[in-house]
Amino acid sequence: MKKTISAFIISLITILIFVNSARALTISPPLMEIDVNPGDTVKKTIKIYNETEEENTYYSSVANFTARGEEGEPGFLESEETRGYSLASWIEIDKSPFRLAKNERKEIPFIIRVPKNAEPGGHYGVIFFSTQPPVLEKEQTAIGVLGKIGSLVLVRVAGEIREEGRLIEFDTADKKTFYNRLPVDFAFRFENTGNVHLKPRGEIQIVNLFGKQTAKIPVNLVGGNVLPESIRRFQSSWEKKNGSLAKGTGFFAELKNEKNNFALGRYKAELILVGFEGGVKSLWIFPWRFLLVSLIVLIVAILLLVWLLKTYNKWIIRRHQNLQK
Repeated sequence: MKKTISAFIISLITILIFVNSARALTISPPLMEIDVNPGDTVKKTIKIYNETEEENTYYSSVANFTARGEEGEPGFLESEETRGYSLASWIEIDKSPFRLAKNERKEIPFIIRVPKNAEPGGHYGVIFFSTQPPVLEKEQTAIGVLGKIGSLVLVRVAGEIREEGRLIEFDTADKKTFYNRLPVDFAFRFENTGNVHLKPRGEIQIVNLFGKQTAKIPVNLVGGNVLPESIRRFQSSWEKKNGSLAKGTGFFAELKNEKNNFALGRYKAELILVGFEGGVKSLWIFPWRFLLVSLIVLIVAILLLVWLLKTYNKWIIRRHQNLQK
């Protein structure tokens, strides 16, 4: 299993690190992915570093890790099972408070005791460290764990592993079909029906009306996990290379945006997922402001050209008449 930090982990690290750098505590590694067999006993350590300028007391705690909603927001359960994928009850760690002097480092050992009847597949937990004593809550959201920092533990138990999932929906993010310019955001919803976390990979291929491929858009670049028995929404953007958006609103600002992010016609967007069935979405892009102004400019140019030609012809005729006199 690749050691890829998923969007879950990025979210976790972002919300768990102390806001005040004076209270900073660094841990390593922020993520552990461990393959085990039923009945195994695994010993690991977490390195922690007190980066503050004062001595502090720290407390450790463990929680199960799950997904909340479809946007990758992590949820933490400190006392409940999470649909058979819990890990907290398997983790043994000394929960006695300990002190670290300023700039002191310490290795904290812990043990994972895998039950002999452990269900094959993924089991997810997190080991927290905080300057506050742990308070058990039925469920903790991102706000509920603010002031803690954690190391995410993903355990994969050998056995009948089912890497199964399906695409539920592929559409534009706002479910529109007609646009006046790029960028266009696409979104797809993926359901994990197996028993181990999945990282949907692939790309969105954009083909124009003539069947020519005009763009390739990678999906899930950050390696976001979809946990078992959950649905995750992923979003990608089709943007014009070197395109830019003008500041402000109104006709002329949008006219500039249509010029800088030009696309025209009917397009087909095909989502191709590695190992899973994809989807197709058709859409139209019609930059009407840019076309309208271009048409007006063209008409004015033609009228000007006609006037110039007529004026030139009259001048030639007058010149010729003057020469004959």
